[in-house]
Amino acid sequence: MIKFVYLNKEVLVMSARLEVITGPMFSSKSATLIQLLENATYARKQILVIKPALDKRSVETEITTRKIIRGRSTVINKFPANNVNTLREFRKALKERYFHVLGIEEAQFLGPWIITAVKELLSERAHDDLRIIVAGLDMTANMEPFGSMPQLLAMADEVIKLHAVCFKCGKDARYTQKLGGTSDRIQVGDLGLYEARCRQCHTPNVASSS
Repeated sequence: MIKFVYLNKEVLVMSARLEVITGPMFSSKSATLIQLLENATYARKQILVIKPALDKRSVETEITTRKIIRGRSTVINKFPANNVNTLREFRKALKERYFHVLGIEEAQFLGPWIITAVKELLSERAHDDLRIIVAGLDMTANMEPFGSMPQLLAMADEVIKLHAVCFKCGKDARYTQKLGGTSDRIQVGDLGLYEARCRQCHTPNVASSS
């Protein structure tokens, strides 16, 4: 929302905006996204949430936030969502209902089309009360830029950069450590396959270096 003064009167002009939440695994990205969506619900905003079909850690119709309880990853909160895999499915979901807030979870798993889709939406509704909130990993477990996240971060009006706690030493953690698994660039997983690590404690994934 843009504020300016015209003839000594304050005038408010709606403006679409993009916010991006990023950080390593276990840094509360999903929790932050869900909290912002819940706040928008209290403000009586219409909300639409998109999640990638690739992420099967929770049911298709919701996004979740987890907490490590007694050594296990446990769901502690959730929010309704739509599963999408392609630009066509994304556009279909957008046409089915009007919304003031669009949440996009795990954006790193969506194809390059998500950049085009977000650009189109920001352009088409440039003067609307539209808020797009994206959450996703900015780096892979090999400390490389992840998917479309670098472009989305560059486009953002606001970036929320989160840190986790290093699973080894307890310092601030900016990186995701992969504990074996495959050498695939994308392997969806949770506690047991991934940990948060600081720079000093992070090591190359054994599977990718073998």
